[in-house]
Amino acid sequence: MTTERYTAVFTGLLSIKKPGEYPYLRVNAEGPCTLHRGEPPYESMGREISFPDLPEETRQAILKVYKDLWQL
Repeated sequence: MTTERYTAVFTGLLSIKKPGEYPYLRVNAEGPCTLHRGEPPYESMGREISFPDLPEETRQAILKVYKDLWQL
């Protein structure tokens, strides 16, 4: 069983975003990540962590999804 470790919420004017919904990425401790769209699970989120403080693998996963979302 995997446990969620980090959730990255992408904000901005994305074409796939509906009002009140955002794309968000869940990164598990083992490394797999899944992209979701909807209202992020704020009630199950812990504290905010700055991007530089994340593990390198997590930063790379977030950057990859970010670039794909914005077609960079």
